[in-house]
Amino acid sequence: MSAKQQNLGARQKCIPLDSRTEWENALQEIKHAFAHTWENCYAMHLTTGFKTYLYCFETERVRIVCPIAEREFEGHIDIVTPYGFSGFVGNGDCADFPQYWREFVRERGYVCGYIGLNPIFENKTYFDNNELHSSNNIYVLDLTLSRDELFSKLDRNRKRQFKEWERISAGLILDKRPLIDFFLDNYVEFFRQKRAATAYAFSVATLKSLFALGNVVIVGAGTAERIEAAIVFTYTPYAADALFIILLAEGRHHSAILHWYGVDYFKSIDIPVLNLGGGVRADDRVAEFKQRFGGRQLALSCLKQIYDPAIYAVLCARVGIDPTDRTGYFPAYRSSQHCHSTPDERN
Repeated sequence: MSAKQQNLGARQKCIPLDSRTEWENALQEIKHAFAHTWENCYAMHLTTGFKTYLYCFETERVRIVCPIAEREFEGHIDIVTPYGFSGFVGNGDCADFPQYWREFVRERGYVCGYIGLNPIFENKTYFDNNELHSSNNIYVLDLTLSRDELFSKLDRNRKRQFKEWERISAGLILDKRPLIDFFLDNYVEFFRQKRAATAYAFSVATLKSLFALGNVVIVGAGTAERIEAAIVFTYTPYAADALFIILLAEGRHHSAILHWYGVDYFKSIDIPVLNLGGGVRADDRVAEFKQRFGGRQLALSCLKQIYDPAIYAVLCARVGIDPTDRTGYFPAYRSSQHCHSTPDERN
Protein backbone atom coordinates (compact mmCIF):
# COMPACT_ATOMS: atom_id res chain seq x y z
CA MET A 1 0.00 0.00 0.00
CA SER A 2 1.37 3.42 -0.97
CA ALA A 3 1.86 6.31 1.47
CA LYS A 4 -0.98 8.17 -0.22
CA GLN A 5 -3.33 5.22 0.26
CA GLN A 6 -2.38 5.01 3.92
CA ASN A 7 -3.02 8.72 4.41
CA LEU A 8 -6.46 8.49 2.86
CA GLY A 9 -7.31 5.20 4.54
CA ALA A 10 -7.75 3.48 1.16
CA ARG A 11 -7.96 -0.31 1.11
CA GLN A 12 -8.01 -2.72 -1.83
CA LYS A 13 -8.83 -6.41 -1.67
CA CYS A 14 -10.05 -9.38 -3.68
CA ILE A 15 -13.15 -11.20 -2.44
CA PRO A 16 -13.13 -14.78 -3.80
CA LEU A 17 -16.11 -16.84 -4.87
CA ASP A 18 -15.88 -18.95 -1.72
CA SER A 19 -16.65 -15.83 0.36
CA ARG A 20 -20.20 -15.29 -0.82
CA THR A 21 -21.41 -13.35 2.22
CA GLU A 22 -18.49 -10.93 2.05
CA TRP A 23 -19.13 -10.46 -1.70
CA GLU A 24 -22.78 -9.67 -1.09
CA ASN A 25 -21.96 -7.30 1.77
CA ALA A 26 -19.54 -5.38 -0.47
CA LEU A 27 -22.39 -4.74 -2.94
CA GLN A 28 -24.65 -3.28 -0.25
CA GLU A 29 -25.66 0.36 -0.89
CA ILE A 30 -24.08 0.29 -4.36
CA LYS A 31 -26.32 0.36 -7.42
CA HIS A 32 -25.36 -2.65 -9.51
CA ALA A 33 -26.56 -5.06 -12.17
CA PHE A 34 -27.00 -8.82 -12.09
CA ALA A 35 -23.56 -9.25 -13.69
CA HIS A 36 -21.97 -7.88 -10.49
CA THR A 37 -23.60 -10.49 -8.28
CA TRP A 38 -22.01 -13.55 -6.77
CA GLU A 39 -24.68 -15.68 -8.45
CA ASN A 40 -23.77 -14.54 -11.96
CA CYS A 41 -20.02 -14.76 -11.44
CA TYR A 42 -20.28 -18.22 -9.89
CA ALA A 43 -22.39 -19.42 -12.82
CA MET A 44 -19.88 -18.03 -15.35
CA HIS A 45 -17.01 -19.66 -13.44
CA LEU A 46 -18.71 -23.02 -14.01
CA THR A 47 -18.02 -22.52 -17.74
CA THR A 48 -14.66 -20.74 -17.75
CA GLY A 49 -12.95 -22.21 -14.71
CA PHE A 50 -11.20 -18.83 -14.33
CA LYS A 51 -10.19 -17.64 -10.87
CA THR A 52 -12.90 -15.07 -10.22
CA TYR A 53 -13.26 -12.48 -7.50
CA LEU A 54 -14.92 -9.19 -6.60
CA TYR A 55 -12.32 -6.42 -6.54
CA CYS A 56 -13.14 -3.98 -3.74
CA PHE A 57 -11.67 -0.50 -3.14
CA GLU A 58 -12.76 1.39 -0.07
CA THR A 59 -12.08 4.64 1.77
CA GLU A 60 -14.02 6.16 4.63
CA ARG A 61 -16.49 7.71 2.17
CA VAL A 62 -16.37 5.66 -1.06
CA ARG A 63 -16.56 2.01 -2.01
CA ILE A 64 -15.94 0.82 -5.59
CA VAL A 65 -16.30 -2.78 -6.76
CA CYS A 66 -15.86 -4.75 -9.98
CA PRO A 67 -16.00 -8.49 -10.72
CA ILE A 68 -12.77 -9.78 -12.26
CA ALA A 69 -11.63 -13.08 -13.78
CA GLU A 70 -7.97 -14.00 -14.24
CA ARG A 71 -6.81 -15.69 -17.47
CA GLU A 72 -3.46 -17.32 -18.16
CA PHE A 73 -1.61 -16.89 -21.47
CA GLU A 74 1.85 -18.39 -21.92
CA GLY A 75 2.67 -18.02 -18.24
CA HIS A 76 1.25 -14.51 -17.86
CA ILE A 77 -2.07 -13.32 -16.43
CA ASP A 78 -4.54 -10.84 -17.89
CA ILE A 79 -7.94 -9.97 -16.48
CA VAL A 80 -11.45 -9.61 -17.86
CA THR A 81 -14.90 -8.88 -16.48
CA PRO A 82 -17.11 -12.01 -16.52
CA TYR A 83 -19.98 -12.20 -19.02
CA GLY A 84 -22.62 -9.51 -18.55
CA PHE A 85 -22.92 -5.77 -18.01
CA SER A 86 -20.73 -5.12 -14.97
CA GLY A 87 -17.55 -3.03 -14.65
CA PHE A 88 -16.65 -0.51 -11.94
CA VAL A 89 -19.58 0.66 -9.79
CA GLY A 90 -19.52 2.57 -6.55
CA ASN A 91 -21.36 4.77 -4.11
CA GLY A 92 -19.58 8.05 -4.89
CA ASP A 93 -17.07 9.89 -7.06
CA CYS A 94 -13.35 9.28 -6.61
CA ALA A 95 -11.04 11.18 -8.94
CA ASP A 96 -7.96 9.44 -7.48
CA PHE A 97 -9.31 5.93 -8.06
CA PRO A 98 -7.56 5.29 -11.44
CA GLN A 99 -4.20 5.75 -9.71
CA TYR A 100 -5.11 3.30 -6.94
CA TRP A 101 -6.32 0.80 -9.51
CA ARG A 102 -3.02 1.06 -11.42
CA GLU A 103 -1.08 0.34 -8.25
CA PHE A 104 -3.27 -2.67 -7.56
CA VAL A 105 -2.89 -4.30 -10.99
CA ARG A 106 0.87 -3.68 -11.04
CA GLU A 107 1.24 -5.30 -7.62
CA ARG A 108 -0.75 -8.30 -8.90
CA GLY A 109 1.54 -8.59 -11.93
CA TYR A 110 -1.21 -8.45 -14.55
CA VAL A 111 -0.28 -7.79 -18.18
CA CYS A 112 -3.49 -6.06 -19.23
CA GLY A 113 -7.20 -5.88 -18.60
CA TYR A 114 -10.46 -5.76 -20.53
CA ILE A 115 -13.05 -4.11 -18.28
CA GLY A 116 -16.55 -4.05 -19.69
CA LEU A 117 -18.66 -1.18 -18.36
CA ASN A 118 -22.35 -0.88 -17.63
CA PRO A 119 -23.52 2.45 -19.11
CA ILE A 120 -26.47 2.58 -16.69
CA PHE A 121 -24.12 2.85 -13.69
CA GLU A 122 -20.97 4.21 -15.35
CA ASN A 123 -18.97 6.74 -13.30
CA LYS A 124 -16.40 8.64 -15.34
CA THR A 125 -14.23 9.43 -12.31
CA TYR A 126 -13.28 5.74 -12.16
CA PHE A 127 -11.19 5.62 -15.36
CA ASP A 128 -9.11 7.61 -17.83
CA ASN A 129 -11.02 8.60 -20.96
CA ASN A 130 -8.10 7.64 -23.23
CA GLU A 131 -8.65 4.00 -22.24
CA LEU A 132 -12.36 4.11 -23.12
CA HIS A 133 -13.56 2.40 -26.30
CA SER A 134 -17.14 2.33 -27.61
CA SER A 135 -18.35 0.31 -30.58
CA ASN A 136 -21.99 -0.43 -29.85
CA ASN A 137 -25.11 0.79 -28.05
CA ILE A 138 -27.72 -0.56 -25.69
CA TYR A 139 -31.36 0.49 -25.36
CA VAL A 140 -32.74 1.19 -21.91
CA LEU A 141 -36.32 1.73 -20.78
CA ASP A 142 -37.16 3.97 -17.84
CA LEU A 143 -39.71 1.94 -15.88
CA THR A 144 -40.42 4.79 -13.49
CA LEU A 145 -42.61 6.21 -16.26
CA SER A 146 -46.30 5.38 -16.19
CA ARG A 147 -47.59 2.54 -18.34
CA ASP A 148 -49.31 5.08 -20.57
CA GLU A 149 -46.04 6.98 -21.02
CA LEU A 150 -44.15 3.79 -21.86
CA PHE A 151 -46.83 2.81 -24.35
CA SER A 152 -46.75 6.26 -25.97
CA LYS A 153 -43.01 5.86 -26.72
CA LEU A 154 -43.56 2.70 -28.75
CA ASP A 155 -43.51 2.92 -32.52
CA ARG A 156 -46.75 2.40 -34.43
CA ASN A 157 -46.24 -1.31 -35.08
CA ARG A 158 -45.45 -2.06 -31.44
CA LYS A 159 -48.55 -0.17 -30.29
CA ARG A 160 -50.68 -2.27 -32.61
CA GLN A 161 -49.04 -5.50 -31.37
CA PHE A 162 -49.58 -4.71 -27.69
CA LYS A 163 -53.04 -3.15 -27.92
CA GLU A 164 -54.71 -6.22 -26.39
CA TRP A 165 -51.94 -6.89 -23.89
CA GLU A 166 -54.07 -8.53 -21.17
CA ARG A 167 -55.34 -11.15 -23.62
CA ILE A 168 -51.89 -11.72 -25.14
CA SER A 169 -50.04 -11.98 -21.83
CA ALA A 170 -52.53 -14.53 -20.52
CA GLY A 171 -51.30 -16.97 -23.16
CA LEU A 172 -47.59 -16.74 -22.27
CA ILE A 173 -45.81 -19.67 -20.63
CA LEU A 174 -44.41 -18.96 -17.16
CA ASP A 175 -43.74 -22.45 -15.80
CA LYS A 176 -39.96 -22.66 -15.49
CA ARG A 177 -39.68 -26.42 -15.83
CA PRO A 178 -40.67 -26.81 -19.50
CA LEU A 179 -38.92 -23.53 -20.35
CA ILE A 180 -35.64 -24.77 -18.88
CA ASP A 181 -35.97 -27.96 -20.91
CA PHE A 182 -36.62 -25.85 -24.01
CA PHE A 183 -33.46 -23.82 -23.46
CA LEU A 184 -31.29 -26.84 -22.77
CA ASP A 185 -32.66 -28.65 -25.84
CA ASN A 186 -32.24 -25.72 -28.25
CA TYR A 187 -29.46 -23.51 -26.90
CA VAL A 188 -26.51 -25.10 -28.70
CA GLU A 189 -28.16 -25.28 -32.11
CA PHE A 190 -29.70 -21.80 -31.93
CA PHE A 191 -26.41 -20.08 -31.14
CA ARG A 192 -24.60 -22.22 -33.70
CA GLN A 193 -26.96 -20.89 -36.36
CA LYS A 194 -26.36 -17.35 -35.10
CA ARG A 195 -22.58 -17.92 -35.29
CA ALA A 196 -22.36 -16.71 -31.71
CA ALA A 197 -18.98 -15.70 -30.32
CA THR A 198 -17.20 -17.81 -27.73
CA ALA A 199 -18.57 -15.62 -24.92
CA TYR A 200 -21.91 -17.38 -25.42
CA ALA A 201 -20.44 -20.88 -25.07
CA PHE A 202 -22.02 -21.51 -21.69
CA SER A 203 -21.86 -24.97 -20.19
CA VAL A 204 -24.98 -26.84 -19.16
CA ALA A 205 -23.88 -26.34 -15.54
CA THR A 206 -23.84 -22.57 -16.04
CA LEU A 207 -27.30 -22.53 -17.59
CA LYS A 208 -28.79 -24.73 -14.88
CA SER A 209 -27.21 -22.58 -12.18
CA LEU A 210 -28.70 -19.43 -13.70
CA PHE A 211 -32.14 -20.88 -14.32
CA ALA A 212 -32.46 -22.04 -10.70
CA LEU A 213 -32.13 -18.49 -9.34
CA GLY A 214 -35.05 -16.48 -8.01
CA ASN A 215 -33.83 -13.30 -9.73
CA VAL A 216 -33.82 -14.97 -13.15
CA VAL A 217 -37.14 -14.83 -15.02
CA ILE A 218 -37.92 -17.08 -17.99
CA VAL A 219 -40.95 -16.47 -20.19
CA GLY A 220 -42.05 -18.47 -23.22
CA ALA A 221 -44.58 -18.45 -26.01
CA GLY A 222 -46.20 -21.11 -28.14
CA THR A 223 -48.37 -23.92 -26.82
CA ALA A 224 -48.23 -26.38 -23.96
CA GLU A 225 -47.34 -29.04 -26.51
CA ARG A 226 -44.63 -27.04 -28.28
CA ILE A 227 -42.78 -23.99 -26.98
CA GLU A 228 -41.68 -21.81 -29.90
CA ALA A 229 -39.72 -19.04 -28.17
CA ALA A 230 -38.39 -18.09 -24.74
CA ILE A 231 -36.51 -15.17 -23.20
CA VAL A 232 -34.39 -14.93 -20.05
CA PHE A 233 -34.33 -11.80 -17.87
CA THR A 234 -32.14 -11.16 -14.83
CA TYR A 235 -32.50 -8.41 -12.25
CA THR A 236 -31.37 -6.70 -9.07
CA PRO A 237 -33.33 -4.03 -7.18
CA TYR A 238 -31.60 -1.45 -9.40
CA ALA A 239 -31.95 -2.80 -12.95
CA ALA A 240 -33.20 -5.67 -15.08
CA ASP A 241 -31.47 -7.10 -18.15
CA ALA A 242 -32.74 -9.07 -21.12
CA LEU A 243 -30.05 -11.76 -21.01
CA PHE A 244 -30.77 -13.85 -24.10
CA ILE A 245 -33.60 -15.22 -26.21
CA ILE A 246 -34.17 -18.35 -28.26
CA LEU A 247 -36.59 -18.24 -31.18
CA LEU A 248 -37.47 -21.26 -33.29
CA ALA A 249 -38.23 -20.52 -36.95
CA GLU A 250 -41.97 -20.56 -36.29
CA GLY A 251 -41.58 -18.47 -33.14
CA ARG A 252 -39.85 -15.35 -34.38
CA HIS A 253 -43.05 -13.32 -34.24
CA HIS A 254 -43.13 -13.79 -30.45
CA SER A 255 -39.97 -11.73 -29.83
CA ALA A 256 -41.60 -8.33 -29.29
CA ILE A 257 -44.27 -9.80 -27.01
CA LEU A 258 -41.68 -11.53 -24.84
CA HIS A 259 -39.64 -8.34 -24.48
CA TRP A 260 -42.75 -6.35 -23.55
CA TYR A 261 -43.55 -8.90 -20.86
CA GLY A 262 -40.30 -7.82 -19.22
CA VAL A 263 -41.42 -4.19 -19.29
CA ASP A 264 -44.75 -5.03 -17.71
CA TYR A 265 -43.38 -7.44 -15.10
CA PHE A 266 -40.42 -5.40 -13.89
CA LYS A 267 -42.52 -2.27 -13.66
CA SER A 268 -44.97 -4.22 -11.50
CA ILE A 269 -42.23 -5.08 -8.98
CA ASP A 270 -40.71 -1.56 -9.00
CA ILE A 271 -37.47 -2.25 -10.84
CA PRO A 272 -36.54 1.22 -12.19
CA VAL A 273 -34.87 0.36 -15.50
CA LEU A 274 -34.79 -2.41 -18.10
CA ASN A 275 -31.76 -2.94 -20.30
CA LEU A 276 -32.91 -4.48 -23.58
CA GLY A 277 -29.31 -4.84 -24.77
CA GLY A 278 -28.18 -3.90 -28.25
CA GLY A 279 -27.47 -5.36 -31.64
CA VAL A 280 -24.65 -7.65 -32.66
CA ARG A 281 -23.27 -4.52 -34.31
CA ALA A 282 -24.33 -0.90 -33.98
CA ASP A 283 -27.46 -0.06 -36.00
CA ASP A 284 -28.05 -3.61 -37.25
CA ARG A 285 -31.52 -5.18 -37.50
CA VAL A 286 -31.45 -6.37 -33.90
CA ALA A 287 -30.64 -2.84 -32.72
CA GLU A 288 -33.41 -1.45 -34.89
CA PHE A 289 -35.84 -3.94 -33.31
CA LYS A 290 -34.95 -2.69 -29.83
CA GLN A 291 -35.12 0.97 -30.84
CA ARG A 292 -38.81 0.49 -31.58
CA PHE A 293 -39.55 0.17 -27.87
CA GLY A 294 -38.75 3.87 -27.47
CA GLY A 295 -35.94 3.51 -24.96
CA ARG A 296 -32.87 5.64 -24.40
CA GLN A 297 -29.77 4.80 -26.44
CA LEU A 298 -26.58 4.53 -24.38
CA ALA A 299 -23.05 3.95 -25.67
CA LEU A 300 -21.72 0.55 -24.63
CA SER A 301 -18.08 1.01 -23.65
CA CYS A 302 -15.14 -0.89 -22.27
CA LEU A 303 -11.68 -0.15 -20.93
CA LYS A 304 -8.69 -1.63 -22.78
CA GLN A 305 -5.86 -1.24 -20.31
CA ILE A 306 -2.20 -2.28 -20.64
CA TYR A 307 -0.38 -2.59 -17.32
CA ASP A 308 2.93 -4.08 -18.52
CA PRO A 309 3.68 -2.68 -22.01
CA ALA A 310 6.89 -4.66 -22.47
CA ILE A 311 5.30 -8.06 -21.78
CA TYR A 312 2.23 -7.11 -23.78
CA ALA A 313 4.40 -6.30 -26.81
CA VAL A 314 6.29 -9.59 -26.48
CA LEU A 315 3.06 -11.62 -26.35
CA CYS A 316 1.66 -9.77 -29.38
CA ALA A 317 4.89 -10.34 -31.32
CA ARG A 318 4.68 -14.09 -30.70
CA VAL A 319 1.39 -14.24 -32.58
CA GLY A 320 2.24 -11.58 -35.18
CA ILE A 321 -0.15 -8.92 -33.87
CA ASP A 322 0.45 -5.17 -33.71
CA PRO A 323 0.53 -4.25 -29.97
CA THR A 324 -0.48 -0.63 -30.67
CA ASP A 325 -3.78 -1.58 -32.33
CA ARG A 326 -6.66 -1.16 -29.88
CA THR A 327 -9.44 -1.13 -32.48
CA GLY A 328 -10.18 -4.84 -32.56
CA TYR A 329 -10.38 -7.67 -30.05
CA PHE A 330 -8.46 -7.05 -26.84
CA PRO A 331 -6.00 -8.19 -25.74
CA ALA A 332 -4.71 -8.41 -29.30
CA TYR A 333 -2.61 -11.49 -28.56
CA ARG A 334 -5.79 -13.44 -27.86
CA SER A 335 -7.50 -12.39 -31.11
CA SER A 336 -6.92 -15.76 -32.76
CA GLN A 337 -8.92 -17.38 -29.95
CA HIS A 338 -11.84 -15.02 -30.50
CA CYS A 339 -13.74 -16.68 -33.30
CA HIS A 340 -17.29 -17.74 -34.01
CA SER A 341 -17.93 -21.06 -32.38
CA THR A 342 -20.64 -23.45 -31.39
CA PRO A 343 -21.54 -23.49 -27.69
CA ASP A 344 -20.59 -26.91 -26.45
CA GLU A 345 -22.18 -29.16 -23.88
CA ARG A 346 -19.51 -29.18 -21.19
CA ASN A 347 -20.82 -30.17 -17.74
